[in-house]
Amino acid sequence: MSKFSKFVRNPGIFFRDYFIKKYPLYLDEQNHNFLDEKVLIENDFRLYDITVNDITQPIDVVITWVNNKDPNWIEKFEFYKKDKVNAISPIAVDNARFEEHGELYYVIRSIQLYMPWVRNIFLVTDNQKPEFELPKEVQIINHCQIIDKKFLPTFNSHVIEAHLHNISKLSENFIYFNDDVFVARNLPKSHFFTGNNISSLFLNKRNLDDMLRKGVMTPTLSACLNSRKLLFKKYKKNVSIPLVHTYIPLKKSYFTFAWSHFNFEIHSFISNRFRSENDLNLATFLVPWIMYFEQQSVLARDICYYFNIRSAFSNTNYNFLNIKKKNQSLPHSFCANDFLSQDDSSLKYKNNLVLFLKQFYT
Repeated sequence: MSKFSKFVRNPGIFFRDYFIKKYPLYLDEQNHNFLDEKVLIENDFRLYDITVNDITQPIDVVITWVNNKDPNWIEKFEFYKKDKVNAISPIAVDNARFEEHGELYYVIRSIQLYMPWVRNIFLVTDNQKPEFELPKEVQIINHCQIIDKKFLPTFNSHVIEAHLHNISKLSENFIYFNDDVFVARNLPKSHFFTGNNISSLFLNKRNLDDMLRKGVMTPTLSACLNSRKLLFKKYKKNVSIPLVHTYIPLKKSYFTFAWSHFNFEIHSFISNRFRSENDLNLATFLVPWIMYFEQQSVLARDICYYFNIRSAFSNTNYNFLNIKKKNQSLPHSFCANDFLSQDDSSLKYKNNLVLFLKQFYT
Protein backbone atom coordinates (compact mmCIF):
# COMPACT_ATOMS: atom_id res chain seq x y z
CA MET A 1 0.00 0.00 0.00
CA SER A 2 1.42 3.41 -1.01
CA LYS A 3 1.75 6.18 1.57
CA PHE A 4 -1.00 8.15 -0.17
CA SER A 5 -3.41 5.18 -0.20
CA LYS A 6 -2.62 4.52 3.43
CA PHE A 7 -3.34 8.14 4.26
CA VAL A 8 -6.69 8.08 2.41
CA ARG A 9 -7.89 4.74 3.78
CA ASN A 10 -6.48 4.91 7.33
CA PRO A 11 -5.38 8.44 8.21
CA GLY A 12 -5.15 7.59 11.93
CA ILE A 13 -2.77 4.69 11.29
CA PHE A 14 -0.83 6.79 8.76
CA PHE A 15 -0.14 9.53 11.28
CA ARG A 16 0.51 7.02 14.05
CA ASP A 17 3.17 5.21 12.00
CA TYR A 18 4.63 8.48 10.73
CA PHE A 19 5.24 9.87 14.20
CA ILE A 20 6.44 6.55 15.62
CA LYS A 21 9.02 6.28 12.85
CA LYS A 22 10.06 9.88 13.39
CA TYR A 23 10.02 9.51 17.18
CA PRO A 24 10.41 5.76 17.82
CA LEU A 25 8.51 4.18 20.69
CA TYR A 26 10.52 1.75 22.82
CA LEU A 27 8.75 -0.53 25.27
CA ASP A 28 11.64 -2.83 26.09
CA GLU A 29 15.00 -2.26 27.76
CA GLN A 30 17.03 -3.00 24.64
CA ASN A 31 15.31 -0.11 22.87
CA HIS A 32 13.80 -1.89 19.88
CA ASN A 33 11.32 0.17 17.89
CA PHE A 34 8.04 -1.54 18.76
CA LEU A 35 6.99 -1.47 15.08
CA ASP A 36 9.99 -3.73 14.32
CA GLU A 37 9.54 -6.20 17.18
CA LYS A 38 7.58 -8.85 15.30
CA VAL A 39 10.00 -8.89 12.36
CA LEU A 40 13.04 -9.05 14.64
CA ILE A 41 11.67 -11.96 16.64
CA GLU A 42 10.56 -13.87 13.55
CA ASN A 43 14.00 -13.49 11.98
CA ASP A 44 15.74 -14.57 15.19
CA PHE A 45 13.58 -17.70 15.20
CA ARG A 46 14.57 -18.42 11.60
CA LEU A 47 18.22 -18.27 12.65
CA TYR A 48 17.47 -20.72 15.46
CA ASP A 49 15.99 -23.10 12.89
CA ILE A 50 19.01 -23.09 10.56
CA THR A 51 21.76 -23.23 13.19
CA VAL A 52 23.06 -26.25 15.08
CA ASN A 53 20.36 -28.40 16.65
CA ASP A 54 19.07 -27.54 20.12
CA ILE A 55 21.34 -28.25 23.04
CA THR A 56 20.93 -31.85 24.22
CA GLN A 57 21.83 -31.27 27.89
CA PRO A 58 18.95 -30.80 30.36
CA ILE A 59 17.94 -27.26 31.30
CA ASP A 60 16.34 -26.38 34.64
CA VAL A 61 14.68 -23.21 35.89
CA VAL A 62 15.30 -21.58 39.29
CA ILE A 63 12.79 -19.14 40.81
CA THR A 64 13.35 -17.23 44.05
CA TRP A 65 10.15 -16.43 45.96
CA VAL A 66 8.99 -15.12 49.32
CA ASN A 67 5.56 -14.88 50.90
CA ASN A 68 5.58 -11.77 53.10
CA LYS A 69 2.19 -12.72 54.57
CA ASP A 70 3.60 -15.79 56.33
CA PRO A 71 3.48 -15.15 60.13
CA ASN A 72 6.75 -17.01 60.74
CA TRP A 73 8.54 -14.99 58.09
CA ILE A 74 7.07 -11.72 59.41
CA GLU A 75 8.27 -12.49 62.94
CA LYS A 76 11.82 -13.12 61.76
CA PHE A 77 11.80 -10.12 59.44
CA GLU A 78 10.64 -7.70 62.14
CA PHE A 79 13.11 -9.09 64.69
CA TYR A 80 16.18 -8.72 62.49
CA LYS A 81 15.02 -5.44 60.96
CA LYS A 82 14.71 -3.94 64.45
CA ASP A 83 18.14 -5.23 65.37
CA LYS A 84 19.72 -3.42 62.40
CA VAL A 85 17.32 -0.49 62.06
CA ASN A 86 20.02 2.19 61.83
CA ALA A 87 22.20 0.30 59.37
CA ILE A 88 19.63 -0.75 56.76
CA SER A 89 18.77 1.18 53.62
CA PRO A 90 15.02 1.97 53.52
CA ILE A 91 14.93 0.51 50.01
CA ALA A 92 16.30 -2.81 51.31
CA VAL A 93 13.33 -3.27 53.67
CA ASP A 94 10.62 -1.64 51.58
CA ASN A 95 7.49 -3.78 51.53
CA ALA A 96 7.44 -3.83 47.72
CA ARG A 97 10.65 -5.89 47.72
CA PHE A 98 8.92 -8.79 49.48
CA GLU A 99 5.24 -8.40 48.66
CA GLU A 100 3.45 -11.47 47.31
CA HIS A 101 0.61 -10.72 44.88
CA GLY A 102 -0.30 -14.22 43.71
CA GLU A 103 1.83 -13.88 40.58
CA LEU A 104 3.98 -16.97 41.22
CA TYR A 105 1.25 -19.26 39.88
CA TYR A 106 1.37 -17.41 36.57
CA VAL A 107 5.18 -17.34 36.38
CA ILE A 108 5.14 -21.13 36.60
CA ARG A 109 2.16 -21.30 34.24
CA SER A 110 4.02 -19.21 31.65
CA ILE A 111 7.00 -21.58 31.81
CA GLN A 112 4.75 -24.63 31.42
CA LEU A 113 2.96 -23.10 28.45
CA TYR A 114 5.87 -21.63 26.54
CA MET A 115 8.96 -23.57 27.67
CA PRO A 116 7.70 -27.18 27.88
CA TRP A 117 11.24 -28.53 27.39
CA VAL A 118 12.32 -27.36 30.88
CA ARG A 119 13.23 -30.39 33.00
CA ASN A 120 12.80 -29.15 36.59
CA ILE A 121 11.64 -25.94 38.21
CA PHE A 122 13.34 -25.27 41.55
CA LEU A 123 11.49 -22.85 43.81
CA VAL A 124 13.89 -21.32 46.36
CA THR A 125 12.12 -20.16 49.54
CA ASP A 126 12.49 -19.57 53.28
CA ASN A 127 10.70 -22.78 54.28
CA GLN A 128 7.47 -21.66 52.59
CA LYS A 129 4.92 -23.22 50.28
CA PRO A 130 2.52 -21.51 47.86
CA GLU A 131 -1.20 -21.79 48.52
CA PHE A 132 -1.80 -23.48 45.17
CA GLU A 133 -0.85 -27.04 44.28
CA LEU A 134 2.54 -27.17 42.65
CA PRO A 135 3.02 -29.12 39.40
CA LYS A 136 5.09 -32.28 39.72
CA GLU A 137 8.10 -30.73 38.00
CA VAL A 138 8.38 -28.02 40.69
CA GLN A 139 10.62 -28.78 43.68
CA ILE A 140 10.82 -26.54 46.74
CA ILE A 141 14.36 -25.73 47.88
CA ASN A 142 14.63 -24.22 51.34
CA HIS A 143 17.35 -21.69 52.07
CA CYS A 144 18.89 -24.03 54.64
CA GLN A 145 19.52 -26.58 51.86
CA ILE A 146 21.85 -24.26 49.96
CA ILE A 147 23.05 -21.61 52.47
CA ASP A 148 25.13 -22.16 55.61
CA LYS A 149 22.79 -21.89 58.59
CA LYS A 150 25.00 -19.30 60.28
CA PHE A 151 23.91 -16.82 57.57
CA LEU A 152 20.20 -17.56 58.05
CA PRO A 153 17.63 -16.23 58.06
CA THR A 154 18.49 -13.86 55.24
CA PHE A 155 16.27 -11.27 53.58
CA ASN A 156 18.95 -10.33 51.08
CA SER A 157 18.27 -11.60 47.57
CA HIS A 158 21.93 -11.05 46.64
CA VAL A 159 22.94 -13.59 49.29
CA ILE A 160 20.29 -16.08 48.18
CA GLU A 161 21.28 -15.73 44.51
CA ALA A 162 24.95 -16.26 45.35
CA HIS A 163 24.10 -19.80 46.49
CA LEU A 164 21.90 -21.03 43.62
CA HIS A 165 24.59 -23.38 42.36
CA ASN A 166 24.29 -25.38 45.59
CA ILE A 167 20.87 -26.74 44.59
CA SER A 168 21.12 -30.52 44.54
CA LYS A 169 20.72 -32.02 41.06
CA LEU A 170 20.59 -28.60 39.39
CA SER A 171 21.60 -28.88 35.73
CA GLU A 172 24.79 -27.22 34.50
CA ASN A 173 22.72 -24.98 32.24
CA PHE A 174 19.83 -23.30 34.02
CA ILE A 175 17.66 -20.21 33.71
CA TYR A 176 17.09 -17.89 36.64
CA PHE A 177 13.73 -16.17 37.12
CA ASN A 178 12.62 -13.56 39.62
CA ASP A 179 9.00 -14.04 40.64
CA ASP A 180 7.86 -11.04 38.56
CA VAL A 181 9.16 -12.27 35.17
CA PHE A 182 6.75 -13.92 32.74
CA VAL A 183 7.27 -15.74 29.45
CA ALA A 184 5.01 -14.23 26.78
CA ARG A 185 5.39 -16.60 23.81
CA ASN A 186 6.75 -19.99 22.77
CA LEU A 187 10.50 -19.99 23.20
CA PRO A 188 12.91 -22.69 22.02
CA LYS A 189 15.92 -23.85 24.01
CA SER A 190 18.14 -22.03 21.53
CA HIS A 191 16.80 -18.68 22.72
CA PHE A 192 18.78 -19.34 25.91
CA PHE A 193 21.51 -21.86 24.97
CA THR A 194 22.80 -22.64 21.51
CA GLY A 195 23.50 -26.11 20.21
CA ASN A 196 27.22 -25.58 20.86
CA ASN A 197 26.45 -24.85 24.54
CA ILE A 198 26.90 -21.08 24.44
CA SER A 199 24.46 -19.08 26.55
CA SER A 200 22.62 -15.87 25.68
CA LEU A 201 23.48 -12.57 27.35
CA PHE A 202 20.52 -10.17 27.34
CA LEU A 203 22.02 -6.72 27.90
CA ASN A 204 20.16 -3.58 28.86
CA LYS A 205 20.57 -0.22 27.14
CA ARG A 206 21.05 1.48 30.50
CA ASN A 207 24.46 2.48 31.77
CA LEU A 208 25.77 2.17 35.33
CA ASP A 209 27.77 5.39 35.05
CA ASP A 210 24.72 7.33 33.86
CA MET A 211 22.76 5.94 36.80
CA LEU A 212 25.59 6.89 39.14
CA ARG A 213 25.70 10.46 37.80
CA LYS A 214 22.01 10.86 38.61
CA GLY A 215 23.00 10.59 42.25
CA VAL A 216 20.51 7.94 43.34
CA MET A 217 22.46 5.11 44.93
CA THR A 218 20.46 1.92 45.48
CA PRO A 219 21.59 -1.42 46.95
CA THR A 220 21.23 -2.97 43.48
CA LEU A 221 23.43 -0.33 41.86
CA SER A 222 26.02 -0.71 44.65
CA ALA A 223 26.10 -4.48 44.10
CA CYS A 224 26.67 -4.00 40.36
CA LEU A 225 29.42 -1.42 40.92
CA ASN A 226 31.14 -3.71 43.43
CA SER A 227 30.91 -6.59 40.96
CA ARG A 228 32.28 -4.37 38.22
CA LYS A 229 35.43 -3.74 40.28
CA LEU A 230 36.03 -7.49 40.51
CA LEU A 231 35.55 -7.93 36.77
CA PHE A 232 38.05 -5.14 36.08
CA LYS A 233 40.50 -6.70 38.54
CA LYS A 234 40.43 -10.02 36.68
CA TYR A 235 39.76 -9.06 33.05
CA LYS A 236 40.90 -5.41 32.86
CA LYS A 237 37.54 -4.60 31.26
CA ASN A 238 35.36 -1.79 32.59
CA VAL A 239 31.79 -3.10 32.39
CA SER A 240 29.03 -0.50 32.52
CA ILE A 241 25.99 -2.32 31.15
CA PRO A 242 23.51 -4.22 33.37
CA LEU A 243 21.21 -6.99 32.16
CA VAL A 244 17.61 -6.73 31.04
CA HIS A 245 15.03 -7.33 33.80
CA THR A 246 14.10 -10.76 32.53
CA TYR A 247 15.17 -14.42 32.86
CA ILE A 248 18.92 -15.08 32.86
CA PRO A 249 20.65 -18.12 31.28
CA LEU A 250 23.42 -19.28 33.61
CA LYS A 251 25.96 -22.05 34.08
CA LYS A 252 26.40 -23.68 37.46
CA SER A 253 30.13 -24.15 36.99
CA TYR A 254 30.65 -20.41 36.64
CA PHE A 255 29.16 -19.79 40.07
CA THR A 256 31.86 -22.13 41.34
CA PHE A 257 34.34 -20.17 39.22
CA ALA A 258 33.21 -16.90 40.84
CA TRP A 259 33.43 -18.33 44.36
CA SER A 260 36.90 -19.67 43.60
CA HIS A 261 38.28 -16.40 42.24
CA PHE A 262 36.46 -13.97 44.55
CA ASN A 263 36.03 -16.05 47.67
CA PHE A 264 37.10 -13.32 50.09
CA GLU A 265 34.79 -10.69 48.57
CA ILE A 266 31.81 -13.06 48.52
CA HIS A 267 32.34 -14.12 52.11
CA SER A 268 32.58 -10.46 53.06
CA PHE A 269 28.94 -9.84 52.15
CA ILE A 270 26.97 -13.07 52.61
CA SER A 271 26.43 -12.34 56.31
CA ASN A 272 24.36 -9.27 55.32
CA ARG A 273 20.80 -10.24 56.24
CA PHE A 274 19.51 -7.23 54.29
CA ARG A 275 20.86 -5.63 51.15
CA SER A 276 23.94 -3.54 51.99
CA GLU A 277 26.51 -1.34 50.27
CA ASN A 278 29.18 -4.06 50.05
CA ASP A 279 26.91 -6.65 48.37
CA LEU A 280 27.81 -8.39 45.14
CA ASN A 281 25.33 -9.22 42.42
CA LEU A 282 26.31 -12.72 41.27
CA ALA A 283 23.30 -14.09 39.38
CA THR A 284 22.35 -10.96 37.48
CA PHE A 285 25.71 -9.30 36.87
CA LEU A 286 28.96 -10.90 38.00
CA VAL A 287 28.46 -14.48 36.77
CA PRO A 288 26.85 -13.53 33.41
CA TRP A 289 29.75 -11.17 32.65
CA ILE A 290 32.32 -13.77 33.74
CA MET A 291 30.68 -16.18 31.30
CA TYR A 292 30.95 -13.56 28.57
CA PHE A 293 34.66 -12.91 29.18
CA GLU A 294 35.28 -16.66 29.37
CA GLN A 295 33.63 -17.02 25.93
CA GLN A 296 30.66 -18.93 27.31
CA SER A 297 27.98 -16.45 26.20
CA VAL A 298 27.12 -14.14 23.31
CA LEU A 299 25.05 -10.98 23.12
CA ALA A 300 21.44 -11.77 22.29
CA ARG A 301 18.06 -10.15 21.91
CA ASP A 302 15.23 -10.40 24.39
CA ILE A 303 12.35 -8.02 23.95
CA CYS A 304 11.05 -7.71 27.48
CA TYR A 305 8.47 -5.13 28.52
CA TYR A 306 9.42 -3.77 31.93
CA PHE A 307 6.94 -1.66 33.90
CA ASN A 308 5.82 -0.64 37.37
CA ILE A 309 2.61 -2.34 38.52
CA ARG A 310 1.92 0.59 40.88
CA SER A 311 2.16 3.13 38.07
CA ALA A 312 -0.88 4.93 36.67
CA PHE A 313 0.21 3.53 33.30
CA SER A 314 0.22 -0.14 34.36
CA ASN A 315 -3.24 -0.76 32.86
CA THR A 316 -1.99 0.70 29.59
CA ASN A 317 0.75 -1.93 29.61
CA TYR A 318 -1.76 -4.69 30.33
CA ASN A 319 -4.04 -3.51 27.51
CA PHE A 320 -1.13 -3.25 25.13
CA LEU A 321 0.02 -6.80 25.90
CA ASN A 322 -3.52 -8.09 25.34
CA ILE A 323 -3.62 -6.34 21.97
CA LYS A 324 -0.22 -7.77 21.04
CA LYS A 325 -1.45 -11.23 22.01
CA LYS A 326 -4.52 -10.85 19.78
CA ASN A 327 -2.29 -9.70 16.92
CA GLN A 328 0.22 -12.53 17.54
CA SER A 329 3.04 -10.02 17.97
CA LEU A 330 4.00 -10.48 21.60
CA PRO A 331 7.48 -9.78 23.01
CA HIS A 332 9.58 -12.59 24.40
CA SER A 333 8.80 -11.72 28.01
CA PHE A 334 7.61 -9.05 30.41
CA CYS A 335 8.55 -8.00 33.92
CA ALA A 336 5.69 -6.68 36.07
CA ASN A 337 7.90 -5.08 38.68
CA ASP A 338 6.75 -3.83 42.07
CA PHE A 339 8.55 -0.56 42.78
CA LEU A 340 8.63 1.28 46.10
CA SER A 341 5.51 0.84 48.23
CA GLN A 342 5.21 4.62 48.63
CA ASP A 343 4.28 4.77 44.95
CA ASP A 344 0.74 3.60 45.66
CA SER A 345 -1.18 3.30 48.89
CA SER A 346 -4.21 1.63 47.31
CA LEU A 347 -4.73 -2.06 46.62
CA LYS A 348 -6.04 -1.62 43.08
CA TYR A 349 -2.70 -2.42 41.50
CA LYS A 350 -2.74 -5.94 43.02
CA ASN A 351 -6.20 -6.74 41.71
CA ASN A 352 -5.37 -5.27 38.30
CA LEU A 353 -2.22 -7.38 38.03
CA VAL A 354 -3.89 -10.67 38.97
CA LEU A 355 -6.89 -9.96 36.75
CA PHE A 356 -4.59 -9.31 33.79
CA LEU A 357 -2.49 -12.44 34.42
CA LYS A 358 -5.55 -14.61 34.79
CA GLN A 359 -6.93 -13.43 31.44
CA PHE A 360 -3.57 -13.46 29.67
CA TYR A 361 -2.73 -17.06 30.61
CA THR A 362 -6.19 -18.54 30.14
